[in-house]
Amino acid sequence: MTAVIEVTCFTICLSQLFTRTFCTECTDYQLTPLPDFDDKYVNQNLVWENQVLIGVECVGKCFFDHRCHSVQIDRNTGGCTGHATAFANHTKVYPPPTSRLGSRLYLLPRASHYIGSGCTNDVDCHVATSVCNDGVCTCQIGYWFSPSQKACVTECTTLGPGLVRYAGHAIWGNDLEDLTSIEDSQCQQLCINITCSSVDYDPPGKRCFLSSATYLSVGSGSRGVHAGWVHYQRNCAS
Repeated sequence: MTAVIEVTCFTICLSQLFTRTFCTECTDYQLTPLPDFDDKYVNQNLVWENQVLIGVECVGKCFFDHRCHSVQIDRNTGGCTGHATAFANHTKVYPPPTSRLGSRLYLLPRASHYIGSGCTNDVDCHVATSVCNDGVCTCQIGYWFSPSQKACVTECTTLGPGLVRYAGHAIWGNDLEDLTSIEDSQCQQLCINITCSSVDYDPPGKRCFLSSATYLSVGSGSRGVHAGWVHYQRNCAS
């Protein structure tokens, strides 16, 4: 059984300088650690990053921020990073997490059935227009997840530092760059570096197609199922 950390709402409220009257409306709270992310740093779906807070203060900050669904705590430095989504497995994060000793990721209860949580079918994903995509709840292909709206939307003004993966799909005819002899993780990072909106990757040919378009912004004749290929769309930052 996965261990949980119990944090009373009263303690959280004290750390955030809320009144006791407000705290009496809260119930005991539990965080679920994700050992699969131990000693790994995730910079996706950020609400805030690397603020120096003690553990309870970090949890309290996330608890009272309606956008926040998970926290990452650096046990060596006291760094606190809040995320707008859940997470399921470090192999389902694109680009992959980087190494950071002492880091641990925790899910809040409201992260259950949310964007980023693990799933087996579409009914496990409770956000409108979300689907179970390769074992993770994501927005349907072509939609952006908006942390501020807590919804899958069709427009995004600011892009975040991460991608959502959709296997077996592609768009064509809208390329900013066509690169060869590129590994999948390199292709993902190139999209982040040049601020592209989406990227298509051909694993056998190691070809990387960077694009400013998305799956829904192109005509139906320029998108579709493409066996063996992978389509990535950028995260929305807000």
